[in-house]
Amino acid sequence: MAEDRRGGFFQSLVEDLGPVFSRQMLLYAWLPCLAITVFHYRTPVHQSWVHDVLRRLYYLPILFAAFSGGLRGGIVLSLFASLVYFPHAFISLVARDPGDALEKGLEIVLYNIVAVVAGLLVDRERREREKQERLARKLSESLEEQRRIESQLIRAGRLGALGELTAGIAHEIKNPLHAMKGTADIFRDVVPKETPERRMLELHIEEIDRLAQTAERFLAFARPAPADRRPIDLREVAARVAALVETQARKEGVATVVAPYAGTEAPLVLADPDQLAQLLLNIAINGVQAMTPGGGGTLSIALRTERQGSKTVHVATVANTGPPIPGAELERIFDPFFTTKDGGTGLGLSICSRIADQHDGVLSVANLPEGRGVAFSLALPAAGAGDG
Repeated sequence: MAEDRRGGFFQSLVEDLGPVFSRQMLLYAWLPCLAITVFHYRTPVHQSWVHDVLRRLYYLPILFAAFSGGLRGGIVLSLFASLVYFPHAFISLVARDPGDALEKGLEIVLYNIVAVVAGLLVDRERREREKQERLARKLSESLEEQRRIESQLIRAGRLGALGELTAGIAHEIKNPLHAMKGTADIFRDVVPKETPERRMLELHIEEIDRLAQTAERFLAFARPAPADRRPIDLREVAARVAALVETQARKEGVATVVAPYAGTEAPLVLADPDQLAQLLLNIAINGVQAMTPGGGGTLSIALRTERQGSKTVHVATVANTGPPIPGAELERIFDPFFTTKDGGTGLGLSICSRIADQHDGVLSVANLPEGRGVAFSLALPAAGAGDG
């Protein structure tokens, strides 16, 4: 135990004195101070003007030490200069400075006063600069958080307006569809099964059902079900999504990987587990489909915890090794009715975005570096996390 304390003390001492004995300090402070001392000791007594110059040259390395190492650096070097000059000033060791004793004593005092004043000013300036840098970082974080909120509000407003429009259209479509379905069911009882007309009637009913399902998807986008939010562990949702998508991924030759969570505390969020699973599963299936069919690839699900501005958030990332998304499509990927799939409605990712909004989260997408794939990230506020 005592050895550990001594080891910790010496380590702390080395860390504190490290800047004082840096390469820059050795080159511009310690070596000049030693050179001045050597010249001072070797200067003959009768050359008093040389002694006066050399005595005052000590101020240069002392000032540099203060500017470079602050108060600690200035004091250490001024004390060293005082110690090496003192024998030459008051003791006839090798040679003696012929100056007045009072003047030489005041010079030694001034070495240390100059070091203290310069060091204090340098330390104060450094503290002010660090304070300004901290304020600049906080301002940058606040601006970034404000941009995220603005982007989220703009997207939510656009989705809300389109949702109201879509709800009205879907509602108007569903009413005549119900009537058409009822009429078709009546004709089904009348038309014999063996006739060609019965086959046409069955196709007619199938198309009505397909249109009804499409209208239901539009209504689900326009009026999403209310979220049953409660504290849940994101690791459980990630494992559930991986299990659901694994079968389809295996058929396409895609490996599913769930990265271990590296955080020290459980990634708890206040959310509806079914809606979060729906969101991540939709993204995971899109990722599997984006990779070359049968060509293999990797679908990875990872969780991490980070600070965004003043808040702690848990981030779930679903990444695939498929081709990158072109920039023009990347900007519109969450827009309703935008799709690159044949026969797609363009509502899947829009619904995912609305679910994220319902949970006070942010859903984003980015291409991985060097074209290594695409990553969707869902950032959700940590359950019970304050703004501190």
